[in-house]
Amino acid sequence: MALRLEDLNRPPYPKQMIVDIHSFCNAKCAICPYDDLKSKNKMGMMDESLFVKIIDDFSHLSKIYKFNGNVIFCNMGELFFTKDVIERIKYVLKSGLRFNIQTNAALMSDIMVDRLLESGFSGAITISCHGISPDVYQHVMGLDIRVTLKNIDYLISRYPKNRIQIQAIPHEWPKGEARRVRNYWQRKGIALRMPLPNNRGGLLPSIKSRCKKALVGCRAGRPLGEMVVCFNGDVTLCCNDMGQQEIVGNLAQNTIEEVWNGDAFLNRIEKIYCGKASDYDFICKMCEFGQESNSQIFRLIRNIRYSLKRFMLTRIW
Repeated sequence: MALRLEDLNRPPYPKQMIVDIHSFCNAKCAICPYDDLKSKNKMGMMDESLFVKIIDDFSHLSKIYKFNGNVIFCNMGELFFTKDVIERIKYVLKSGLRFNIQTNAALMSDIMVDRLLESGFSGAITISCHGISPDVYQHVMGLDIRVTLKNIDYLISRYPKNRIQIQAIPHEWPKGEARRVRNYWQRKGIALRMPLPNNRGGLLPSIKSRCKKALVGCRAGRPLGEMVVCFNGDVTLCCNDMGQQEIVGNLAQNTIEEVWNGDAFLNRIEKIYCGKASDYDFICKMCEFGQESNSQIFRLIRNIRYSLKRFMLTRIW
């Protein structure tokens, strides 16, 4: 059964901001649509004035509503692509907000790690490292794993291991790769997460996902607590909307609260959770996280299928 807007547990503010301080990436991941989108999307660097406006606004909200606001850089790109990233991290921390890192670590050099730690950063670091064999890693990510592992080793030598996590997505891995990945990071004493790839709301046709006829919710729940901001201030519906299909506002023109509680954003929320009619190609209908039933049996079957597939790819194969 679809819900009413007033029944949703959606606060009047986002609890996490994903801010594209730029839109560039050094990798060519087979499980990410970036390489295709970089010639279709608007690309650029976020102006300093816009960045300060967004962080100040979010910091102000966190103080008014008394919540721990969290910031992540770069949904579209790799945060260490620019040298001024450390100064922007410092600004976030000085604003009283929490900051976590998601990176592929290939540009996270010794110097960058030293500067990061000097900034006062103490948050969680999630590193995307999709494979451990050089040929597999290069096939999936388009990078040289020797550089990446050297960078990670230096990070491990300077930073608490319990704040570092590897995310390794099993995509077109040969037999035995999952075991090699698990063994490598276990020996290092680093936590490992191995989720299945998703098709980014239909942007990766090679990763199949059935189109839903109707929606009653989102399993990930991201539109209920997370705001994604492009380099030019455009706000997208979700981090999976890398193609910027659903623009719900712009933070260069409006405040975070105005966009979050605005008609455009709430219209999409109603389409996802409240049974409001949407076009056949609405991004959430193409996404694996889109729910078309709240039935406990349906949810159980879906979870079992996911768990079995993940077990086969990360434990058996």
